Amino acid sequence: MSAFVLIHAFGSGPRAWQPQIDALGAEHRIIAPELPGHGDTPGPLTLDRATAAISEVIIAQPEPVHLVGISGGGTVALLTALAVQERLAGLVVSGASAKPARTDAVQRAIMGLLPADVLAGMFKGMYSGGRPEYVATAVDDLRRAGKRTLLAGLRELGHLDLLPRLGEIGVPTLVLSGEKDRPNIAHARRIAAAVPGAELRLVPDAGHLWNLEHPGLFSRTLTDFAAGCHRLGARMGELRGGYRQPHGMPYQ
Repeated sequence: MSAFVLIHAFGSGPRAWQPQIDALGAEHRIIAPELPGHGDTPGPLTLDRATAAISEVIIAQPEPVHLVGISGGGTVALLTALAVQERLAGLVVSGASAKPARTDAVQRAIMGLLPADVLAGMFKGMYSGGRPEYVATAVDDLRRAGKRTLLAGLRELGHLDLLPRLGEIGVPTLVLSGEKDRPNIAHARRIAAAVPGAELRLVPDAGHLWNLEHPGLFSRTLTDFAAGCHRLGARMGELRGGYRQPHGMPYQ
């Protein structure tokens, strides 16, 4: 049985992982924490506070976990991997960024001028994965997080340049991006190039929050990756005469 810690997008919530919880929960331990400033968890949202909160969750687990983050949660996952990678069995990020794009400041400025209800209406399609059955939850999560938290998260991402540090990550890493999520494909390529040994995978017919858009495929991607990490660890142990690679150390 593998354990997964799932980090939601900024402006979303743990309920966005419900398809993965339902699909994987019978055979795996699933932990889906709530980021600061979301739902019932006090804010403000900062990358430091989010990283500290997720690190605390991971350290409390009895065994190393597979850390999974999507969108802004993917960036939190990268930061958390740098903080506690000795407690990780693997890392999966989708739609994440490690360095701001030139257009991010303009996007934040425009969003700052719009009423919260207008923002919720604009983003409900993306935050529901384009699936009608998830729209009500997506809108509720957006409203509970609020405009201030969403903008705070984007502002934090706009001031971050994590690329120089990604070479320090030494756990098996899978970097994902939906092929329809065009603004984030370049981010995914840069992250995969910077993390030693990382695999880059572009997912056909998938957008930004494709764990909701294609829940079955996303769940299978996680379990296949975890199984691959297990096989790799076992093989490395055999090659080294029974010595097991410590978690957080580079595989060579």
